Amino acid sequence: MKVEEVMTKKVVTLKLSQTISEAVEELAEHGISGAPVVDDSGNMVGMITEKDILNALKTKSKTVEMVYPSLSVLSVAFVEKDSIKETMEAFTEIANMKVADIMIADILFAEKGTDLASVVEVMSKKGINRLPIMDSGKLVGIVSRADIIKGLAKSKMIK
Repeated sequence: MKVEEVMTKKVVTLKLSQTISEAVEELAEHGISGAPVVDDSGNMVGMITEKDILNALKTKSKTVEMVYPSLSVLSVAFVEKDSIKETMEAFTEIANMKVADIMIADILFAEKGTDLASVVEVMSKKGINRLPIMDSGKLVGIVSRADIIKGLAKSKMIK
């Protein structure tokens, strides 16, 4: 099975210039926990995830912990340690930062045509939840753990 058989082709992307607040809204609106970051020409330049956002919060507040499921329809859920007020204050401090300020620029990706087993191995070894799929330098999809599970279920039903 090839990665393009299970990948999501309509990729939600974020722009370098978007604020963290805008990124949180986009992630929540689409029910995803991370997205590729693109420049003004549409070239992928990084990745931002809920983990990156929470890590930025932790620099301001050491008491933030995520609750599963990590994204609700409208917002990220947190466990209250010292106070939810401290968490909200920490978010206020980073809300106007740019996606470019906290994204990961050194990202892994897979080429269209890659065997799904190879993608699963990379994701598992590196502990990542999603992998952008490229074709001749262009972003053509993204594969998440959920996409892989759905693909495996579908292939089993076909056989």
